[in-house]
Amino acid sequence: MIGVALPLTMFTGSDQLATVLAQASTLGAGLILAMVVGKTLAFAASSASGFVGGPIFPSLFIGGTAGVAVNLLIPGIPLGLAFTCMMAAVLGALVSAPFTMVLMTALLTQVGALQTAPILLAVITAFLTMEGSKFLVNLKKRASPPAPAAPEHQA
Repeated sequence: MIGVALPLTMFTGSDQLATVLAQASTLGAGLILAMVVGKTLAFAASSASGFVGGPIFPSLFIGGTAGVAVNLLIPGIPLGLAFTCMMAAVLGALVSAPFTMVLMTALLTQVGALQTAPILLAVITAFLTMEGSKFLVNLKKRASPPAPAAPEHQA
């Protein structure tokens, strides 16, 4: 249903991301945000159902499209900066290899050495946020006492 309503969310997203970049102002911020939400829901459903595939290409599309949306909503942020930082941050949050994600994004988008610093900050922030969230969830599980067992009735 998501693919019918939002056709750019179908498949891996690599070809569709080029369309989003080329037609961003025509598509509008609302439709682009809807694509981010739609692709995220489709990715979550397919991952939870055991669909064969990895997180790399869908998260590249989600992050890149979110970066385009950031550029449309806040025009003062350059498209290249928003696109690369969001693409790397989403990927860095999902994959526990932050420096690899920085390098992959920098090589994939062919940004210069100076433009890699904001990408590094975005990935490290996303990675630490996810790891901190996991830590807090585990801490809460460990701190909560187990539920009391129901007393057994003796006859």
